[in-house]
Amino acid sequence: ERLSVISTRECGGDAVFVESVRRALESIREGRFRKIVLARALDLQANQAFHPLEILNTLRERYADCYAFSIANGRGQSFIGASPECLVSVRKGRLRVDVLAGTAPRGATASEDAALGSALLQSEKDLREHAIVYDSIRRRLEELGVVVDNACRPRLKKLQNVQHLHVEIEAEMPAGAHLLDMVSTLHPTPAVGGTPREEAISRIRDFESFDRGLYAAPIGWINASGDGAFLVAIRSALVSGSSARLYAGVGIVEGSVPEREHAETNLKFRALMENLL
Repeated sequence: ERLSVISTRECGGDAVFVESVRRALESIREGRFRKIVLARALDLQANQAFHPLEILNTLRERYADCYAFSIANGRGQSFIGASPECLVSVRKGRLRVDVLAGTAPRGATASEDAALGSALLQSEKDLREHAIVYDSIRRRLEELGVVVDNACRPRLKKLQNVQHLHVEIEAEMPAGAHLLDMVSTLHPTPAVGGTPREEAISRIRDFESFDRGLYAAPIGWINASGDGAFLVAIRSALVSGSSARLYAGVGIVEGSVPEREHAETNLKFRALMENLL
């Protein structure tokens, strides 16, 4: 029997999310924060148990340029996903950080895809959102003594279902610095939290109707020499038997349109669902 979804239920509901985005925009206009990331959670019930290793293999094949992951807690639950975003990695004294923000769908044809990408590269709202993330990450790295010399010139990062504005920061690790120092200083970036960080993060629970759990957490590894990599656990789902909770988030800034943000999360949900079945 083919694995299929027999029911779906959103935590809060579509109308609640759209209203939450509207309320967040009011807070932005009032000057409480410049950006906040709001997420949705969608619960699925399948006709049989999900197979985490099969899902992981599917994600590896479909998203070769992402970080596929699966973490089990020993109690039957697995947190699975394919993240396009590296929070920070260190290899032989060099660090790398992804700055990812701004999203557009992929086109059905090459010309449509190019047009959507071109529009994203020229979108004032998306460029501003990306600049907010870049400026915050650069400032926090410089607080740790990292010299960031590459400018914020976003390029397109094209994934199977969406394309993003992307800048890759590369720099030398400062003497005496440790990868875990970078993780604790950078997380959560404005790409998953908001900015100013403290003000935005303290308000997320006012707008969301569920517990994020591991969603958007830093997940990674480190070895004895200090090399390692931590990704941002987005594009993810918590799987338990025949149940799954899918997560999808969007960055809200001045100029965001609630209905468009809702459509963007639907696009991310659809991609996740396709990889679960």
